[in-house]
Amino acid sequence: MASNLEDAELQRRNLVADVAHELRTPVSNIQGYLEALKDGLLQPDGATIATIHGQVIHLSHLVEDLRLLAQAEAGALKLNRTPGRMQDVLRVCVEAVRPRAEAKGITLNLEAVDLMPMVEMDGTRISQVVNNLLENAIIHTPDGGSITVSVGYSGTTGSEMVRVAVADSGPGIQSEDLARVFDRFFRADPSRARATGGVGLGLTIAKQLVEVHGGTIHVESIIPKGVRFVFELPVTPPYNPA
Repeated sequence: MASNLEDAELQRRNLVADVAHELRTPVSNIQGYLEALKDGLLQPDGATIATIHGQVIHLSHLVEDLRLLAQAEAGALKLNRTPGRMQDVLRVCVEAVRPRAEAKGITLNLEAVDLMPMVEMDGTRISQVVNNLLENAIIHTPDGGSITVSVGYSGTTGSEMVRVAVADSGPGIQSEDLARVFDRFFRADPSRARATGGVGLGLTIAKQLVEVHGGTIHVESIIPKGVRFVFELPVTPPYNPA
């Protein structure tokens, strides 16, 4: 028990330090710009205002991610579950990021069939899971690479699971990092992630949202390179292929 309490206290301290670190950067940037404006070193032109606004948006997203994560981990996140088609959710998410993928020359594929079991889910939250996985894939897939989103289902009657996979052709994840990719603020490449504006919460949030739906999520290495994120959700009982 003493060991568990010590581990919990260490995790709490690390979390507080991580949150403080992530909040400090945008706050310091905003403060620096405002002080420069106050001292007359910068002019309040469109470019300066746009930069400050971008930092505020970044800060707002971070705070919202932390709030969502705290609710999910505390079991206080309310879900609006309704029977839905996973392939419809995936199509909307894929088309939303297609322009970004094409700008990098990334081939974005969706492998889905129309005849699939219905899933009882909060469509908004599951869209957030898929968006986070796609965002991660686009960031780490090099120009000219590929991303494939696929959906299928398996299991016996009464325990069917819909399975979604997001696979990329990026550099992959070191074996020692595979177990940590869902940790809060974890970055396999800290400098690259910060350059893209990520704070290391997207995959953590995805994991929490999948688990509150009664599902599971994991990551797999792809040989010779790349990774595949896979999550599974229980289908709506009773089985209904329509």
